[in-house]
Amino acid sequence: MGEVYPPKAAPKATKGKGGGVCHIPLKLITGLFHLLFILIFCCPSAFSRDDPFDNAANWGGTGLLETPTARTLGDGVLRFGAAQAPPFRWYTMGMGIFPALEFSGRLTEITNIPALGPDYGSNKDKAFDIKYQAIRESKWLPAIALGYHDFTGNKLFEAQYIVFSKQVFPFDFTLGYSTKRLDGPFAGIEIALHPQLHFLTEYNPIEYEQDNPSVRGVPQGADWPVNFGLRYKPYPGVQLGLSYQRGDEIGLMLHLQAQIGKQILPQKPDPPPLVPVDQRPFSERDQKEMVKKIHEAIHQAGFADVSVYTDGENLTAEFENNKYLFNQKAVGRVLRILLLYAPSDTRNLTAVVKTERIPLLKVSVKPAHLDKYLLGEVPNEVFEKLVSIETASKSTAVEEKLEIDADPGRVISDWGVKPEFTTYLNDPSGFFKFRVGIQPWVTLDLWKGGQLYANYEVPFYSDITSSNATVPDAVRSDSFRYLGDDFTFNILQFDQTVRFTDRLFGRLTFGYEEPMYAGVGGEILHFFGDGSFAFGGQADWARKREPGTQLGLEDFDVYSLLANFYYLFKPLDTTLRVQYGRFLAGDVGWMVTGSREFDTGVVIGAWWSFTDTDDLTAYNQGYNNKGVFMTLPARIFLTNDSTKRYTYAIAPWSRDAAQTIYHWQTLFGWASDLMPGKFKSRLPEIKD
Repeated sequence: MGEVYPPKAAPKATKGKGGGVCHIPLKLITGLFHLLFILIFCCPSAFSRDDPFDNAANWGGTGLLETPTARTLGDGVLRFGAAQAPPFRWYTMGMGIFPALEFSGRLTEITNIPALGPDYGSNKDKAFDIKYQAIRESKWLPAIALGYHDFTGNKLFEAQYIVFSKQVFPFDFTLGYSTKRLDGPFAGIEIALHPQLHFLTEYNPIEYEQDNPSVRGVPQGADWPVNFGLRYKPYPGVQLGLSYQRGDEIGLMLHLQAQIGKQILPQKPDPPPLVPVDQRPFSERDQKEMVKKIHEAIHQAGFADVSVYTDGENLTAEFENNKYLFNQKAVGRVLRILLLYAPSDTRNLTAVVKTERIPLLKVSVKPAHLDKYLLGEVPNEVFEKLVSIETASKSTAVEEKLEIDADPGRVISDWGVKPEFTTYLNDPSGFFKFRVGIQPWVTLDLWKGGQLYANYEVPFYSDITSSNATVPDAVRSDSFRYLGDDFTFNILQFDQTVRFTDRLFGRLTFGYEEPMYAGVGGEILHFFGDGSFAFGGQADWARKREPGTQLGLEDFDVYSLLANFYYLFKPLDTTLRVQYGRFLAGDVGWMVTGSREFDTGVVIGAWWSFTDTDDLTAYNQGYNNKGVFMTLPARIFLTNDSTKRYTYAIAPWSRDAAQTIYHWQTLFGWASDLMPGKFKSRLPEIKD
């Protein structure tokens, strides 16, 4: 898919009527900035937070109309929408990905400039922006933010800026200075006339006649550099905008904003915890009957692969969590059940969490400490010191033990239906194409660590085609061949996981691993310390599948060999993965992936590659594989909790650089949640 934009910048345009801009007298600009400085630094502030002025500009980031403010979206707040001020039209998305750090992306359509291809429509440009609020607003100091517009790719709308914002409620004053397209000083005011209605005005320094010719939608320049607008918020999270821009255009916008992962349907409450009914000491109890009752209670609570045993002093329950998104909540429920039945002289209560029948994490606590913690008599920081959290060794069941499962014939461990939405961007035959459908899937437990996973593609609609000729030895750039409306197996794969030590794991896969390839792969991974660091490697050999068939194969083989490094930054629940090695097309280099999990269970991430593409076809040379992804917990849309998550990704191009085999699961994803460090980071959820 060839680029549609000229790579070179245009020569500077001459100013003047018909080819320049209308100038505001220098004294007027100077006077405006003096007034803003006086208001910002000399007036008291009623607010020290970004709301209610964390609203969207035309281009999707937080700002006024064409200029940014020092406000940022709240941590985990997602915003998307559209805006228009002819000839520009914007489709946007923004998010507070960390506290004080905002990321936004936009597609700008210039409706009066046709694209190179007749089927592509008008010219379009993708851009990504980032803003960091370096100083939060206080009583005397304004909020101060640094930003970078269009920091990658063609950089047709590139700008770097520093901006100050100060509330003197109901006013929010902004001034800043920028380089590149947003060139020079800018300023503005937003006024909250009513909680649902805001007025805003700005001085916009953009010289539109200086834009690159491919996006120069206003070649004559702006008639007037002052813009005016109104925002109306009819409902929480809904923003409508009406504006008058550049002295001659009416603008419109619509943006939706919400905390990501917020429950759409209310959750049904779990049964309330019961009070102990029998606290007689071990010597006075029928221990076999006690163990049996505990096993039944844990099984009825919705957990699988349950095993309960005692040595006459301690109570232990092993189980697999197939009910709650977070393992901390599952451990809390099991410990409550143990506490309910525990004899008065019980030394320790222990919950062992398993995955695929392999024990991974062991949590032990004294009954009295757990009881006081659940009643709120022990704070979180004290309880963390009273509870023991460590990797589990092999099962150490002694004396009284009820065997693993009350339903030994159970084979299907999990199943579901994933809603599927796949995009295909930037093809000359059409900028935006997509496929929508469902993917029924099932996981079969075969034996300890052994699973069979099947995922079937059922498209309802697809318009994905391409006018591009397939390049020789295409690895991923011919993916459009596999995105039609054929029903087919997406994945049909055997997966065997092995635990060598408490922190060293191996994985072997075989079968139809993804829509484009079938083959065999292996991975090994070792966790260090509390599990925040992990290092390992993976290798894959695969043969390309034949599109339009269920299980057919083509005569085209690929392989990859990669080293993997993981680091978990617990305070922000952020994971960094760095890969180095040979990718499927033979290019050697690096792939970096960063992701963050929010309190709601939503995961947001992005990837970027740096590989040597000199030996690839010209179509792929110099390309950095990049994209973003989002993982959504199914429970957002349900009335009950669920362990299921679904991942959706989008990339600006489908090319061959830095490509790997897609895996249904990785060792890090499989085990990291049950490493002590990750588990402790959400320890308070034991009380949920």
